[in-house]
Amino acid sequence: MEINVSIIGLIIQCVGILIVMGLSSFMTRSIKRLSLEYWTLAWVALSVSLVALSLAFNVRAFARLYFFFYYFSEYLFGLLFIAGCRNFSTGEKLTRRDWKWGVAALAIALLLASLPIHFNKRFMLHFAIVALLFWSAYRALAPARRRAAASPGLRVMSTALMLLTINFIHYIPVFAIVIYFNFPRMAAYLSFTSIYDMLLETLLGFGTVMVVMEDLRHEVEGMNTELLLAQTRLETLARIDPLTEAFNRHAFYSLTEAKPNQPLEKVSGCVVVIDIDDLKPINDKLGHTVGDSAIREVASSLRSIIRAEDMLFRWGGDEFLILMLNNSEEMVNLRLSELLLSLQPNSALATLEPIPILFSYGISAFAGLAEIEQAIEKADTAMYTMKKRRKTTLTTSSLTSS
Repeated sequence: MEINVSIIGLIIQCVGILIVMGLSSFMTRSIKRLSLEYWTLAWVALSVSLVALSLAFNVRAFARLYFFFYYFSEYLFGLLFIAGCRNFSTGEKLTRRDWKWGVAALAIALLLASLPIHFNKRFMLHFAIVALLFWSAYRALAPARRRAAASPGLRVMSTALMLLTINFIHYIPVFAIVIYFNFPRMAAYLSFTSIYDMLLETLLGFGTVMVVMEDLRHEVEGMNTELLLAQTRLETLARIDPLTEAFNRHAFYSLTEAKPNQPLEKVSGCVVVIDIDDLKPINDKLGHTVGDSAIREVASSLRSIIRAEDMLFRWGGDEFLILMLNNSEEMVNLRLSELLLSLQPNSALATLEPIPILFSYGISAFAGLAEIEQAIEKADTAMYTMKKRRKTTLTTSSLTSS
């Protein structure tokens, strides 16, 4: 009866491991992880091992051969599982140097299968080797445990590996007691070892599934974070003028689009429209590099007179727009007048001789978001009036001098 119960337990273990193997194999089709591939191959090896053990108990003619496949396949399971744990923890892959462990497993399997002693005595040495393999797999996960100590999947895997190590170690004295002291109750206990192994190995299998899914989730979260950062960078680039590093017109309309409870909804201040005078002659005579330097010079100077809450926009080729919040027209006009006087003797950066930089500007106050468009039109008109008046003054001055 005890043998029949043992065989039934072995069949149950085979079914449980085949389920884990099938789940792991199915996951490899859609989830590309080398560690998962190693673990899947390990479950395949364990399935072969259990089938071989079942045949060894039922087909006496080739028992030694089946025991050899049982030993070797179980060692191969342990080695492949260790390889999966190492790859998951450190990214380490199997190399040609690792084949020595496979050769050692082959030699030990051949030796155990050929020893002229009862298989129960051979099992004692076999269990010690298997316990060592499970313990090595537990140690191989140490870097991953330090890296992600709170991972539920890692805790399940580590617990299962530790319990399997203890489980196979405890078989050694139990088998010794049964073999050398002939305790019937202990022999009955050993009839259920396959069920104990199946429960712990199934726990280990589901732990690997949890670890892979957690790793995949972390990767997806990381990719989402990178995509959000890339989107933020692209949005920033889409709203920043590359020449002057001021906001562009797209940024202005994104900021001032009417939305409920928007920060600009109830603010007031002044709109300033600025246009650089005579930039075309500079471009035609000295080149666009000098013209770009002049535009950057104006942008840099405008930044020096605005506060942190004010906003500078490059409105067009040589036009700028400033939102100066909570400021009066008189104060804004004073700042711009002082800036205009300081810019006149300056020169564009790419020239040897000083080139006066002049600009015209218009100012208009607004008392809320709804008035900004109208304020821009008024400031634009005022800017062109100033530009026209300056040209008229220069023309009159030139005629008078001649």
